[in-house]
Amino acid sequence: MNVRWTLAMLALAVPVVMVACSAENEAENQSSETDPGTSLLTTTTRPSPTAREIYDLVAPSVAFLETDVSTGSAVLTDDGWVVTNAHVVWPRDSVRLVFADGEEHEDVPVQRIDDYLDLALLGPIESERRGIPLLESIDVATADEVYLIGYPAESEDFPTPSITRGLVARLRRWEATGFDFIQSDTAIAGGQSGGALVAADGTVIGISGLTFSDAGFALSLPIDAVTEAVADLVIGASPQPFADSINIAPQVREAEIRLSHTWDEEAFVFEGADEPTSLTLAGGSEPFLTVLDTFGEMIYPAADEEPEITADGRVFTFDTGGFGPVYAYVTDVSVDATIVVTSDQAFSHVIDKDDARLLRIGSTTKGSFGIPGDYDWFAIELNAGEAITVDVDSLGDVELLIDTADAESIPLAEDFDSGGGLFDTNPEVEFTADQAGVYVIVIYEAFAEAPAGYVLTVE
Repeated sequence: MNVRWTLAMLALAVPVVMVACSAENEAENQSSETDPGTSLLTTTTRPSPTAREIYDLVAPSVAFLETDVSTGSAVLTDDGWVVTNAHVVWPRDSVRLVFADGEEHEDVPVQRIDDYLDLALLGPIESERRGIPLLESIDVATADEVYLIGYPAESEDFPTPSITRGLVARLRRWEATGFDFIQSDTAIAGGQSGGALVAADGTVIGISGLTFSDAGFALSLPIDAVTEAVADLVIGASPQPFADSINIAPQVREAEIRLSHTWDEEAFVFEGADEPTSLTLAGGSEPFLTVLDTFGEMIYPAADEEPEITADGRVFTFDTGGFGPVYAYVTDVSVDATIVVTSDQAFSHVIDKDDARLLRIGSTTKGSFGIPGDYDWFAIELNAGEAITVDVDSLGDVELLIDTADAESIPLAEDFDSGGGLFDTNPEVEFTADQAGVYVIVIYEAFAEAPAGYVLTVE
């Protein structure tokens, strides 16, 4: 059923149409001062709601969202769930919510995320306030007037939401999902992601998310797509369970890993320590360490930083400044390297279930870059002269390469943005094997600020 959430008190306009009769019938039925042959068309409408009326209707259902590392916006649904963008809550598993009237909810759990659509499901919460219905279909078109309600760039503990007005610039079709993203010129500043995109009649038609400040537009996920995704997330049966691709093992101070090729990596999570962290890598050929912060910025190595070579192995020292989590990646230039990792700080081994999966021609594989800096790799066996086309579809900025498992130089093929996708920037590679053997397909995010889901296709 197509349910529209309208302003009941305003009884939005139903046209009343009166069509005049011909001049002959007018003379018979009524006197008229209109010249014979003139046709009358009179339309009576009630006024559309004002921006203030729309704000008063929707703003009470839009919450300010806060973690210790980020702020954003979120929308309360009519069944008590709260919806926002996945990148807003990353990397925390609970948030603080505050509504415009000061109603506060601490430690609201992040129940599930769909990082392919960049959605997170929070709650449910207990509240007497009216939530926003999740509609199964909407009516939106280019040039429609829209409003965006959320909490941009907030620093207060109990803020009130802001409202901006704009136009629907176009609908961007995402063929992989069948949904039309709503492109508008309503500005999405930092903190406004997860807010409500509202039509001129007061209907919430989308959840704001992606912004392109240089181009001057923003994208919102249409509410019918949100409805479908939330239904799957609530029952735990999402068709894109990307967030399940990462397991975090219990904390230890020593672990043994095996790297099967030069593009392989193993990741470890450290909570922020007040003092510098020391990590030793023993074994392999020339093991190396890269450390990224919560948002994908490199902590180690900085310029001219080199490990200390000792009898126990290569010793790396990095400083988190007390901020965490941070992600330490171990790589090696050799093939089939066994390395022992030890540290003076406790760490957790990241078990990436996406890695080392065997692909076949004609297969479609779903996965996730579960943490910043994550490289996912797959294996495929090809005959000499066999040709394949590999495509990756994602909202993230994904890069793709193909190489042999024993390569130690530049990849055999790579691409960044020659495929299709929402912005025609998906990576796509056409590759022909020059010899029979096992090849590796490696994908990663160029700018890894938050998790992103993807669909990889081999044809």
